Amino acid sequence: MPQHSIELLLLRHAKSSWADEGMADHDRPLNARGIAAASRMGRLCRELDRVPDRILTSDACRTRETVAGLTETSGFEGSTTTTRMLYLASPESILETVRELGGDARRLLVVAHNPGMEGLMSRLASTPIHCPTATLSIFRITEAGTMTWSDWSGEDATHLGTWRPRELPPPAAD
Repeated sequence: MPQHSIELLLLRHAKSSWADEGMADHDRPLNARGIAAASRMGRLCRELDRVPDRILTSDACRTRETVAGLTETSGFEGSTTTTRMLYLASPESILETVRELGGDARRLLVVAHNPGMEGLMSRLASTPIHCPTATLSIFRITEAGTMTWSDWSGEDATHLGTWRPRELPPPAAD
């Protein structure tokens, strides 16, 4: 049976604003640094030829704004599903959401929160991954035959790399 692979991109939301200390956590927007980082990570996805064909995102304001910045600069043309299931989700809850909502995407991006994202990145990479805001980790999952996300055990992922906005060179002129 032929081997094929699918890719999972995990992105912690970009830096949010604490300007209004009374604002509910769920409603906090991105700050200026976060807006720039979300756009930078979108350009990175395009530069790496890793633009997803489907995005799953938490319904928090900061994750939705991260997705907006990323999609604007990446050339993303796929579908996006916003779900409360990813808001402050544990690593296992993130995996459950991937299995339930990932469908037949070949390259799936999940945008969510710490500590769940850092825990899942570290688990899949089999090494601790430091995950400040807007950190992106990419994993390849190779299976025999045709596989959808609902079939994935949550194991056997190859870590292709992790990128943090502060560690990246300035973006090339668009």
